Amino acid sequence: MGYLEHGRNTSTDIKEGARIELPLWMAEILAIGGISDELPTGFITVSTPAPFSNKVLNALSANPVNVDLRGQSMQFYKLAERWLAMTGDDGLLDTIMDTFKARAAIVNDHAHNTRSALMTDRSEFLGTLDDTEIKLFKAAQEASKDLKKWTSMKK
Repeated sequence: MGYLEHGRNTSTDIKEGARIELPLWMAEILAIGGISDELPTGFITVSTPAPFSNKVLNALSANPVNVDLRGQSMQFYKLAERWLAMTGDDGLLDTIMDTFKARAAIVNDHAHNTRSALMTDRSEFLGTLDDTEIKLFKAAQEASKDLKKWTSMKK
């Protein structure tokens, strides 16, 4: 597995204590699954991903609407789901849930109020949304259009 550390095809072993960036799916397998009776637990230690650092979590706790989730990870909530499955961190879960609730309300406002004062910061805000929030925005926008169409038909 030396190629993971050196980035090229090499047969050298990875030195103990080496820091290597791995995709979460691979780190999850290596950290959780034992490979032999001598190593019943995982053989790597996984560090907290940058999007869940204390700095980011403090910013989310202070004002989740002002945090650029897309800048943290395009798939912030999916990453959080996988990380929470690995760690079971209740404090992180609470922060992520509070973040989603607060941001979902603003996403909904932007989707339904296309002609309001929200327009001034709309494009800036939309650029901070992760993929889940973008899907939510599109669904809310479609629902708003469908509601307007339906109400106009009733007149």
